[in-house]
Order: sequence, then structure tokens, then C-alpha cells
Amino acid sequence: MRRASLVYAALSLALCGGAWAQSDPDRLSERAFEGAQWVLATQAARAVAQVGARAAVGEGPLGDKIRARQALEEQLGTLRRGVAEAVEARLDTANALQEDISAVTTALNRIDAEIRTEFPDYAEFSNPRPLDYDDLRGLLGPQEAVILFLSDRTATFIWAISPKGVAWHRADLSAQALSDKIRALRADLDPSGPARAAVSLSAPSGPRLAAFDGATAFELYQLLLAPVMSVLDEATHVFVVKDGALSSLPLSVLLTSPPVARNMDADELRAADWVMRRFAITTLPAVSSLASIRAQGGETKPRTGLAGFGDPVFSPKPPSDAPNLLASRSIDAFFGEGDTRLDAISQLQPLPGTARELRQIAGLFPDGQARVALGAEATEAAVKAADLSGTAIVSFATHGLITGDISGLGEPALAFTPPKVASAQDDGLLTASEASQLALNADWVILSACNTAAGDGTPGAEGLSGLARAFLFAGARSILVSHWPVRDDVAGTLTTETLRKLGETPDLPRSEALRQAMLEVLNDTSDPTLAHPSAWAPFVVVGNGGELGRF
Repeated sequence: MRRASLVYAALSLALCGGAWAQSDPDRLSERAFEGAQWVLATQAARAVAQVGARAAVGEGPLGDKIRARQALEEQLGTLRRGVAEAVEARLDTANALQEDISAVTTALNRIDAEIRTEFPDYAEFSNPRPLDYDDLRGLLGPQEAVILFLSDRTATFIWAISPKGVAWHRADLSAQALSDKIRALRADLDPSGPARAAVSLSAPSGPRLAAFDGATAFELYQLLLAPVMSVLDEATHVFVVKDGALSSLPLSVLLTSPPVARNMDADELRAADWVMRRFAITTLPAVSSLASIRAQGGETKPRTGLAGFGDPVFSPKPPSDAPNLLASRSIDAFFGEGDTRLDAISQLQPLPGTARELRQIAGLFPDGQARVALGAEATEAAVKAADLSGTAIVSFATHGLITGDISGLGEPALAFTPPKVASAQDDGLLTASEASQLALNADWVILSACNTAAGDGTPGAEGLSGLARAFLFAGARSILVSHWPVRDDVAGTLTTETLRKLGETPDLPRSEALRQAMLEVLNDTSDPTLAHPSAWAPFVVVGNGGELGRF
């Protein structure tokens, strides 16, 4: 199946290039647009579609069957990955895993037959086809637009679709060249204070404004957005579908005019023409995800209140013989083979700001509607045991780990107070595969940690992280995720102010509420480092960011 997907992707990319080479490329732009959607079909897009399928049938036995089917499908994927790893490592567990695969496949076929009988349109809901221009425009409001990016070894293709029209452009920017420019820009987006990452940086002696590569931020705008702005001039909210390296950069940090200086000071950064000033932005896993989101309906249980988990108990400082992390920035040096996983988790830096953040968010809710687990109560076991099916907002404020941050960690995870003895129910890490098994029906899942948004940016890789995909799969309608380590002193402001604005203005879309919170941080003159995009731009909304931001 993987080989067939790669072949189809290659054919679709060839279609894009061939269509552009025609004397009248606009005539074939729609076919190329549909081909590009095939290329960018992802697991995350499938997760959004399956949430839409569950919503379409509402609560009840059929909805339970669809969720059970999705759990079996996730289990099957995990088993297949396990077989591949066992074969590569020449372990004798491969045969046993194959037997498990056979049993899960049988169960999956059985439940598929039942679902087809009760819900004949399930396949169409859960595997939506690419949208053509007319279908897509029919889903957009008068001030909305969609932008799709697709890169290959020679060029980057951009489509912009709005009620006003369609624009299609080929930028002479290969996937590798685009990756190089984004890598350079990302180098300036590491925060200067303690961060919610596997390695927490030491606080500087005083406010210190880092450099920012404004020239590259403007160049990328000129290459990627300026050529299609003709159909975006009436849009205030854009849905963005990205691939490759571009998936690791929020468009909000691009500049629509040249920087006034090579190294901008705080006042110049505050006055700069950021794309964030122009648009509220929502990330979509695929263009078809918009159809899945807009089709969500059916009878659902009321969703109210908040469930928050944060401020886990970690050691106040690493062992005295630990290396200088600020100098080495080496996670491998910190979490070596000699440490057990529990040792490594316990040595993470405390994040006192997460407790303040969750208490502030809880204060936005009426008495009795906010449940917050902090400190010793913020455990993986507590997350798994909580009934979250009727909760509107689920917030995790802790360290986010990516693959390899801890020796042997093969998938991204959220860190919690480690138990004294590890078990299958609680080893201190809620991994992506475990998160996908949570039974959610949330309007929002907030991952107030580091690097919870994008994948690794390599060709063919998923555009969203495993954690983001997992929470979409579990039933989140929208998620708030980060593109780099989030400053512990800023994360709470961004999340709390986003939710506060939604509570104050019921008809405010979620992505617009985040945009306004970002502007407040940018314009805060109490600390010059807040003007830097590393402080105000880490978070993005994925999924249902255009709908009204109820909670």
C-alpha cells in the first residue's frame, strides 16, 4: 500500500508540473489541485474525517461502533509497526505479532460489515475524496479562503481559493531550498527563557532580544503568498494546508513588507507587517478536512467545562554531574542509556507557570465546571481514568517530548508526575498511541507544551506531529499546538487570553481569538523580548478553527 501511495504521489506531482508547463496552465489547475490533495492525504486528515463520521451518526450504538472500529484500526497500525521493528532487529516476537494482526484484522472486518449495514455512507464520510473548486467555495464563508502548498524537487506549487476566485502559482523553490530557508528562520525562534521542552534553558540575566531573520521572512512571503494575494484581499481567515518543511513554520511570522533593519529592536518588531496582522490562520491536515468539519452534526452529548492536567512533580534540578545543557543543547547527553525512563522523567525541570496557567483558565468557568489535577495528582493514570467524553476543553500544560528525547522513546509524548514503579497504566509518559485511545468529544484540546504541532518536515512525512494526530483521532474538534518550545512565562498568557476572548465574544472564531491574544503579547511593552515572534507565535489552531469558539 505504501508503494502504491508513493507511485500515485509521483504521478500527481508530475501532473502539477505538466499542467504548469502548458501554454494555458489555468485550464488544468483544477486537475492539478485535486492531484495535490491526493499527495497530501495524511493520517491526520483521516482522523478528522472519522470524527466527522462519528458526529454524523450522533451518540448511540452506531457511534460507539465507529469509535471501536477506529481503535481497532489504530491497534492494527501499531502492530504492523511492531512487526517491522521486530524483523529489522531480528527478534523472535514477529510471529506472535503476526497472530495478533490476524485477530485484529478479523475483528475489523466483522465490525466493518456491521457498520456498512447500519451506515452505508460511512466509507464516503471517513475517506473523503479531493474537493474541486466549486465544492470548496461552497464551504467557505464570505471572508474565508484556503491556501494549499505542495513542494517537490524542483518547485513549490501554491493554490489560493476564496469566494472571489482562484489563484495558482509555481514558485522556483525546490523542497530542499524551501527547507534550507525555513531551517534558517527557525534558528531564530528558540525562546530565551525556560521552556516546556525536554531541555529547559536557563533564564537569562535580563531581558535580551534575540535576532530575527526578517529578510528571509519577507522573501518567503514574496515567493509563497504575494503571487496569490489577489484572491485573498477580502479574506480575514485562511485555512492552510502545508507539506514538508513548511509544516514546521507558522505563516504568521512571515513579513508582508521588507524589514526596516537587519536586526530589529523591540519597537521595530512591534510595528512590523506580520502576516498575523492580516489573517487569522487555521491549519488543516487536508483540504477535504474542511468538508469533514463543516459536515459535523447529529445528536451529541452536551459538552461543558474544563479538565486540566499540569505542573507535574519533577526534580528541582538535574544531578550535579549533568552536563551544561544551555551550552551543549544535547538531549542525548542528558538522557543517556544509563538512566531509566523514570529517572529521565524525574530529572525534567519543573514548570511552575503551568499551575498558574491552569488556575487562570479554570477561573474563566463557573464554579464546579473546572477540574484541574496539579502536582502529584497530574499523572498519566489520572488522565486515562478521567471521564472526558462530556468535557468541552481538555488542557495539558507540561513538558512535551519528541522521539528520541529519552532513550528508547519511539514516539512523541507528554510527561507527567512519574510513579514510583512503572506499569502499563502509568510510566509517566502519555504517548501518542495512548492519547489516541482516549474517548474525547472536546471542542478544544490545548497542548501547552513544546513541539506539539509539526512533524519532522522530511519529504513524505506527516505534516502534523504524532501527538496532534492522536488527539484528533481521539475526538478533538480542534487542537491548540506549538511549533517550538513555548516560554513558560508566556504560554499561560496566550492560552488564557485566547479562551477569555472566546468567553467574552461568543461569535468569535477560535483562530481569531488566538490572533488577538498573540497581538496582546506582541504589544506588551513590559518586556522587550515579548516583541519577538518566538514569544508570541508558537501556537497554531488545527482543525475546527473557523467555527465559533464556544466553551
